[in-house]
Amino acid sequence: MLIANSKTKTHIDARNYNPKLEGSDVLFCPSCQEPVFYKQGKVKLSHFAHYSNTNCSSFSEGETYEHLACKDFLKEWSKSGQLEAYLPELHQRPDILYKNIAIEVQCSMLAIERYLERTRNYLAHGYLPWWLLGEKLSPKNKFGNLQKAASYYHPKSGFHLWLSKAKQKEIWLLYHIRWHYQVGFFYRLKKWKTHDLPLFKLFKVLPSKQPSFVWKPEQYRLFIYKKLGQKQVKTVRLQEKLYTLGGSFQNLPDWCYQSSYYQFFFEDELLFLRFCYLKTGSFSQWLKKIKYLEHSWLYPFASQKAILQAIYIECQKLAGNG
Repeated sequence: MLIANSKTKTHIDARNYNPKLEGSDVLFCPSCQEPVFYKQGKVKLSHFAHYSNTNCSSFSEGETYEHLACKDFLKEWSKSGQLEAYLPELHQRPDILYKNIAIEVQCSMLAIERYLERTRNYLAHGYLPWWLLGEKLSPKNKFGNLQKAASYYHPKSGFHLWLSKAKQKEIWLLYHIRWHYQVGFFYRLKKWKTHDLPLFKLFKVLPSKQPSFVWKPEQYRLFIYKKLGQKQVKTVRLQEKLYTLGGSFQNLPDWCYQSSYYQFFFEDELLFLRFCYLKTGSFSQWLKKIKYLEHSWLYPFASQKAILQAIYIECQKLAGNG
């Protein structure tokens, strides 16, 4: 951590703390109130750390050099943002807080359950969490659950994901994120250096309208058949779910294999949702049927209700019923 409290609750910043001048007063974690000690920076930035065996929820994951460096350049960029502001009603401590925007830089793996808990807690209390992923979590053509969950969605501009680059002191935006059955995820990239734009105006930047993208349905069908032949586990299990409801990949009409923005959430599993459309006569019936997919909704920045409604309307149009 970069901020500790003195006995009088004064905030002490490790970046300009001099223990020889400040004396030997005990310092405390602003979150758990336990004593902390000063670590002179040699490899990492100078910072404060808990003694061993702490149960502090705000800093239980530890901090890497990258995380400290990201907080340092983002605080300098933000100017008026508050570094490591503890929110007692949430029992959370964003890296930087500005009004109701809570910046969280994530540089190491985080359990998806913990990520969702923290994000939903912010949203429930009126805060807008701005997640920026560090180097190890920066995706290429594969997006895991955490990368998908940390992505933001807008009906017109689609999906985008923020990255924090400590070495370059830059923020990167991956935008127009799409999924392709052969190559995985692909996207466009935009970069900002420190002070190119006021930090909290940058958070409100929306990419342009996402371009259309199509592929040949028959080629996607053949690709699914190939994965079945290779006995790839996810594809075989999806086929088994189709069998359970009286269907199969082979019996799906061509329109089911057309591309969609919503494959970001479901990838190949969107085929199951489209099959369920064929087997139902109303939106409410379809909602009941797709529960067989057992797809957990892990996307706090996209409304599940709105996305499912959009997928159903897309099915109507593709099937010629819209």
